[in-house]
Amino acid sequence: LFSILRYLEKSRLSQKLLGFINHTAAKAEGAQEDASNTESKEESKTEFLSKHVSSMSIVETFLERLCGTSREGKIIVEWPSEEPSSTGVKNPTFRFVQIASQLDIVDEAHAIILAGGTLRPFTHVAAELFGDDVDVMSAASNAEGELASNYDRLLPSGSSKSASSSQPTPSSLVQITPRLTTFTCGHVIPPSNVLTACLSFGPTSKKLDFRHASRSSNEMIDDLGRAILNLCNVVPHGFVIFLPSYNYESQVFQRWRSTGLLSQIDKKKSVHREPKNSRDVEAALAGYSDEASTTKAGALLFSVMGGKMSEGINFANDMARCVLVVGLPYADITDPVLQEKMQSLDRECRNAGIGI
Repeated sequence: LFSILRYLEKSRLSQKLLGFINHTAAKAEGAQEDASNTESKEESKTEFLSKHVSSMSIVETFLERLCGTSREGKIIVEWPSEEPSSTGVKNPTFRFVQIASQLDIVDEAHAIILAGGTLRPFTHVAAELFGDDVDVMSAASNAEGELASNYDRLLPSGSSKSASSSQPTPSSLVQITPRLTTFTCGHVIPPSNVLTACLSFGPTSKKLDFRHASRSSNEMIDDLGRAILNLCNVVPHGFVIFLPSYNYESQVFQRWRSTGLLSQIDKKKSVHREPKNSRDVEAALAGYSDEASTTKAGALLFSVMGGKMSEGINFANDMARCVLVVGLPYADITDPVLQEKMQSLDRECRNAGIGI
């Protein structure tokens, strides 16, 4: 492998191949200029690889990872799913993933800042950063327990009518070890403005069960539609719904079209769907935002958990007066990367006697 990498570096084969592909593609596009703009042509353009990345460079990077010194590097085989996904994987692929809990960047950087909304419990963060450092893991576990008993209990209750419930939640700064300091900040929205509820039964008193084995039944899909229709009567402006998968979203819409339920929902609120193509997300979001904010009836947006609109978008104010999550967004237990990660964490826990 080292000889192959040296050859690729000296010959600059990746760059040469990229130039050849771009030249060949340009000739092919020129030959099709007089052809009619058919649907198949549009699909071929969508599937064409980026002109800025050489296919050979991806192979070269993969070989470099194989020659690395990582203790917990794993080669994962990804098989294409029957459900359409945002990754667009249509053929089996090989991926090199870093499974090791200790990140090399800890030793390379002067300081690291991790910012996000899902960093607790801190024991998980400590495991990702410092691996099998038992002292740091123990201190993180103790700090998490103190935070849960002190800070979390001080948060105003959403059901309370006291003056404190109308104030934003406080913040907490904790130095777990000299190498690890955590900051938990409050939410900009006071608890009195937020209502979290679990809808366990539908309008027909049928128990809502969105586990994979039962969620595709006509009765379950129909009751979900009736519940959404009822909610549209009381939810103003924007209403966002997250479904478990793209395949389930297609099943739901196909069933609702056949029963006429989709047209009933559309009469209450204008229905928008998450686009399949990433380049259409901005336009779709702008259309939904405009109707949700400016019209009296508002709009309804159907998205997919883990899809293009599930992260990185701020559904502020009238864009989302209600968010409905259908089912629980658990990680896919069959994901090979997740399986390798769980095995690695279990192994560390057995060896060190502490972990997650």
